[in-house]
Amino acid sequence: MITHDNTHARPNYLKYLNKKKVLTYIRDSEGQSRASISKALNISKPTVSNIVEELLKEGWITEKESTFASASGGRKPYRLYFNRNAKYIVGIDIGGTSTDVGIMNLEGELVSLKQLSTQEYVQDDFTSAISSEVSRLIQKCGLSHKHIMAVGVGVPGITDVRNGAVFEAPSLGWKNYPLRDRLSEQLPLPVYVDNDVNVAVLGEQWKGAAKSKQNVILITLGTGVGCGIILNGRLYRGSSFAAGEIGYMITDKKRAEAYDPVFSGYGFLESHVGGPSIVKKMADTQPERRQWTAKDTFQAAMQGDELALNAVDEAVSHIAVALVNVIALFNPECVVLGGGISKSGAWFLPKIRGFIEKHLPFVTDVYVTHLEHVSLIGAAALCLREHDSPLKP
Repeated sequence: MITHDNTHARPNYLKYLNKKKVLTYIRDSEGQSRASISKALNISKPTVSNIVEELLKEGWITEKESTFASASGGRKPYRLYFNRNAKYIVGIDIGGTSTDVGIMNLEGELVSLKQLSTQEYVQDDFTSAISSEVSRLIQKCGLSHKHIMAVGVGVPGITDVRNGAVFEAPSLGWKNYPLRDRLSEQLPLPVYVDNDVNVAVLGEQWKGAAKSKQNVILITLGTGVGCGIILNGRLYRGSSFAAGEIGYMITDKKRAEAYDPVFSGYGFLESHVGGPSIVKKMADTQPERRQWTAKDTFQAAMQGDELALNAVDEAVSHIAVALVNVIALFNPECVVLGGGISKSGAWFLPKIRGFIEKHLPFVTDVYVTHLEHVSLIGAAALCLREHDSPLKP
């Protein structure tokens, strides 16, 4: 016998959808009256009034009496406002060197921040250190766990978002590490885990250079190279959660045939544009510059140092080729460059834009990120997307 799932036809489900519509509308268009919401969403006034009362009771919104009377001359209407402090979100950005733990409100505004040394704890009981810091920050803010919606975590490795396990994170020495389970054992809160670049692109789309865009690429340039992809408004992770691992992209056919990784585990592109690779090129050319960082190399290049210019020009050329390939494949509205090397982006961005314009028949905006704490903000965005609440898209 064939049965039909009538879930979407049930009154409770329709009420839930209307509740989400009303809350989203109030969040995006603050200061609305019940009547204006009813008209804008084409939902009956009694239904809107019932939903508003429920949202007020739950604390998602607040109301204030209008300064002016209604157009019809009746009593002053009450205006409705999104309560950005109805709940809070914990964001955790795990890096190979340091780990940031922050508490944000529902608008992604940072309320409290603490930085931990990753390497100091990662070989011991890392999740206990993080969980303890989360609890301390919550208490410091005068909150309790009941005020926290969820915990979002960005980790530098391929991550199975279904079970929160990290397949491999070389900078942390993790393989098949059950991060979500470990944190959930110590925190009485929902925990969501994803790759750090995936989390960062969510932050850029929410509050950064790619705000409100539906097709976005974020490329991070640092120790390695990462890529976060949003297609049609949704994060694209790939069949095995490895989408965006562009560090393995080939950007020079002849060199690829005789390719020998500069560092074990690094892909072709990473071996030509990653910070350690740039540093090694300088050291191989001039041993006295062995202690230089990638930042030192870029600064020297900007000052006209010929050897530094050669090293940086080669790296920028590989980045430009990679960007042409990525843009041609995904046709994003914009590409955002992040990571440590991108801090010199204002200097090399014109060259990259010129290369893209030369090789592609359509225009794609390329920006350098200016969003501070983008990964923490992205961790909050991850929670809002994944956690079941009236704010879930």
